[in-house]
Amino acid sequence: MITIEDYLEITQLVADYCLHTDDGDADSFMACWVEPEEFDGYESGPFGTMNTWQEMYDFEKHHVGEGGMAVGKRHESANIKVVPVSSTEVHVTNDLIVLEVANEPMIIATGRYNNSVVVKTEKGWKFKRRTLDVDSGFFKLMERINQQSAA
Repeated sequence: MITIEDYLEITQLVADYCLHTDDGDADSFMACWVEPEEFDGYESGPFGTMNTWQEMYDFEKHHVGEGGMAVGKRHESANIKVVPVSSTEVHVTNDLIVLEVANEPMIIATGRYNNSVVVKTEKGWKFKRRTLDVDSGFFKLMERINQQSAA
């Protein structure tokens, strides 16, 4: 139902999503999404739920801005699975690996984006809805860091 070119554009969209976060470019990150009136939400577990495009944009500006949690990190996508629903909609599942790179290099979080809704628009393939399930190890690491900070 989708072409090879569509598949390549969709996998590039997944890469751009991470690269724009790593580059601290909230505007380019938001260009990965549908227009505000079509936005169907983002559920990110520990980072909250964004029901509107503007909430997502405000979150991303803070996330990649000075002191934001994404600063000094690399976001890597792996195991990208694209499941066509129609010629204009696919569901994308991919694993996320977050690396600390500004300080001692290490994996700090893993998770999975489950069945992201990606639609074909006049501007190409765009995310309409995403859900991130963060793996439990992230919470254990944050608890350990908080305990060390308190000591």
